[in-house]
Amino acid sequence: MNAGKQEKKKIGKKQILFRVLNIVIVIAFGVFLVYYLLKQVDISDIKQAFTGMYRPTLIGAFAVMLLSNFFRAYRKDILVGSDRVGMGDMFLVSMIRNAFNMVLPARTGELSYIYVLTRRFKFPLEVGVSTLMVALIFDLAIVFSLIVISIIIAGINTYSISSVSVILIAAALLAASMLILLYLANIIDLILIAYKKLLNRSRVQENRLIYRIYKKFVDINKNLKIIRGRKIYWKVYLSSIAIRMLKFAAYYLIIHAILAPMGYSFSDLNFWVILLATVAAEISAVLPTHALAGFGTYEGAFALAFIMLGFTEEIAIIVGFTYHLVVLLYTVMLGIISIIIISMPFYRIKKNRPEENKT
Repeated sequence: MNAGKQEKKKIGKKQILFRVLNIVIVIAFGVFLVYYLLKQVDISDIKQAFTGMYRPTLIGAFAVMLLSNFFRAYRKDILVGSDRVGMGDMFLVSMIRNAFNMVLPARTGELSYIYVLTRRFKFPLEVGVSTLMVALIFDLAIVFSLIVISIIIAGINTYSISSVSVILIAAALLAASMLILLYLANIIDLILIAYKKLLNRSRVQENRLIYRIYKKFVDINKNLKIIRGRKIYWKVYLSSIAIRMLKFAAYYLIIHAILAPMGYSFSDLNFWVILLATVAAEISAVLPTHALAGFGTYEGAFALAFIMLGFTEEIAIIVGFTYHLVVLLYTVMLGIISIIIISMPFYRIKKNRPEENKT
């Protein structure tokens, strides 16, 4: 018994050491990228770009981002399918989720949606996990579709990237994500059957944590089947399109607001070209190398895409840093305000009903 405990302690120490090392490496990588990118430009140019943005376009971008959050709240509302939460509740939850996603690495901020839904609104864990899974798969499908469309419209082989190969990869990922969406519950069923056989062979007792995890995944899969059975996927699909198009439209307006004082007009900025650069920055946030708040990796991915799409290195880096700062500050500010509102004593949440333990 003592030997087993000592072995567990050793494993625990190794895991902690690995996590600390991973954090240090990620932070160091982010600091290095920030340092390297800033060495290529004059910091005063970034400051001037940030303070001198074209305000009408910037205000329009903020309004479009709010509208995108409205559709995100609508999507979450129809996925949860309960009258205990309304659009106002989900609007606040969406802005909290956005803020955590901007700050935390590898999209771990998505877990804040589950946390708020379960802890503040008292929904079962399976409701949060299942609705998040469906929303994420729809998001992936829409993003891959937009990548294909943007490359086709921007022009095959116009830029220094292999357009055909990117289209093929994006199309394959789109097809895979749609198949996963349609057969997600069936795929999980097969995994759970294999998992259950393994538990039975190992004679795991029902009170053990590993068995409780299995039961929780069973509940999550039941919830996925309920969502699919409600035949709301078309609403989720349309709202997902609106979310992504409005989000990238807002990003486009922010970049115009930065570049307008430098002499760029709307006619100089192809929407689909800008979309490719912002998609590259968004994808970088999924990677484990995504540092705190994405500093370094976000600008690096954006600048690299911007350069490949025909912009100068200096412009790409200045726009990358300014654009990231604007989106980060705006998103985090709305998230903080939402957390304060949802935590106030006057904020009332409808009481749980016995029949609403499922979606």
